Amino acid sequence: MTKQHGRCVVATAQIAGTRDYQEDSVAVHVLAGAAAKRAGELLLVLADGMGGHVGGQIASRLVVEQFCQDYTNTEASVVGALRSSLNSANEQLAEAVAETPGLKGMGTTLVGCVIQGNDLYWISIGDSPLWLFRDGCLQRLNADHSMLPLLDEMVRNGELSSAAAKKDMRRHMLRSAVAGKVLELVDLCAEPRRLQADDIVLLASDGVETLAEDELIAVLEKYPEQTPQQLADNIMDRIGAAGNSAQDNASIILCRCE
Repeated sequence: MTKQHGRCVVATAQIAGTRDYQEDSVAVHVLAGAAAKRAGELLLVLADGMGGHVGGQIASRLVVEQFCQDYTNTEASVVGALRSSLNSANEQLAEAVAETPGLKGMGTTLVGCVIQGNDLYWISIGDSPLWLFRDGCLQRLNADHSMLPLLDEMVRNGELSSAAAKKDMRRHMLRSAVAGKVLELVDLCAEPRRLQADDIVLLASDGVETLAEDELIAVLEKYPEQTPQQLADNIMDRIGAAGNSAQDNASIILCRCE
C-alpha cells in the first residue's frame, strides 16, 4: 500500500514469516478533515502484538485503532496528543481484558509518529524500532525497551561476556509494553527531529531485525532506482530469503521525504 502526502511518500509491507497468523498492525493516516490542529499532519502507527494467536492480533489492532482515533480527535499539541493517545489506547486494552478474561496477558509494542511540515515527532513503548536513514547511515531514533540494552551495558561493564549476552534468553524480553497496566517506560520525543530531503523514516516490528543493518542500508540505497513500495517489498523479500526457521511476523512503514 502506498500513500502520498505533500512531499512524503509512504509504503507499507508485511509478511507472516513462519507463523500462520499475523500479530502486527499498521496504520497510515493523512489528517485533512480532522481537528483544527491536526489538519495537514501525517500519522504513522505500528504495533507488534503478543499474547498468542488471538490475543496478539486483538491487542495490536485495538491499540492502533484507539491510538489513531484519539489522536485524530484531539486539538492538543503534537507531543500532548501523542501521550494522551497512548494512555487512551492502554486504557482501552485494560477494558478489553476486563470484559474478556481469556485475553489476560495480551499486549503490544507501539510506535506512533507524526510528520508536521518538516518535523518528525514520535512516541514508542516496547522494542519496535524507529529508524532514520540519511546520507547512507541508518540511525535508531527511539529507545529499546527490551532487555538487550541492559545486557549490552553489562558487557561494557565487564559483568557479562559478549558470548553469554548473545545466548541470554532474556535478550528479547520486554521491560515495558502496552498491556492495560502502568506504562513503565515510554519514549516520547521532547523536541522534533527536523527532516531533510531524501530522508527515509522507517517504523518496523522486530521481525525486520532478521536483517543486519548493512543489509537494510543496501536496500535503502537503491532509491531512487526503486520506489518506496519497491524498497519496502524488497526488505520483506530479503527477510523471506534469509530462511530463518523461527522467522517472526515482520512489518514495515517506510516514509520517503522527496
